[in-house]
Amino acid sequence: MTSRERVLAAIAHREPDRVPVDLGSTPSSGISAIAYGHLKRHLGLTAGSTRVYDVVQQLAQPEDAILDRCGIDVVDIGRTFNRNDDAWYDIRLGDGQPAQYPAWFHPVRQPDGSWLARLPDGTAIAHMPVGGTFFDQTCFPYLDGYPADFAGLDAAMGRVLWSALVHSPWDHARDPGFWETLRANALALRQSTDRALM
Repeated sequence: MTSRERVLAAIAHREPDRVPVDLGSTPSSGISAIAYGHLKRHLGLTAGSTRVYDVVQQLAQPEDAILDRCGIDVVDIGRTFNRNDDAWYDIRLGDGQPAQYPAWFHPVRQPDGSWLARLPDGTAIAHMPVGGTFFDQTCFPYLDGYPADFAGLDAAMGRVLWSALVHSPWDHARDPGFWETLRANALALRQSTDRALM
């Protein structure tokens, strides 16, 4: 069975040749960037980079070498975005490991060693304490109560870290032609792998 066939069989409640394995096809099945670096080191893999595609949860985008080595059956369509090296920049994780952040994400280190992410207007929306492994929400638009109507919901959600600091492919959702690009990328990825796509 191919990976895709294995996943489709499992979803259809037919017994596959083995249990399908997922690592990072969604943030819910993701791996922390720190753990990912340790996994690579344990497996003796030195090539590539630990790319933190989900900056809020600090999740790594698993590289092909890891997917192959671990027999992973599912991949995230979001991996088809931000593929060029110039879409990333080098950082150090909380434990000192090298990694990369998306070029659009620039948290600022605070005097106490913590990290703060702000909106262009200066509003702090995310904070990672010293020794932290993810960002906490700091802006709560409806903290003092809900409005009479939600006409301003889109603007309010833009001030919440989950919406303002989205992972790929959603960091491109406002790009012209996004949906066509997403479809084209998904079709191209489907042709290039026998893994199931999420």
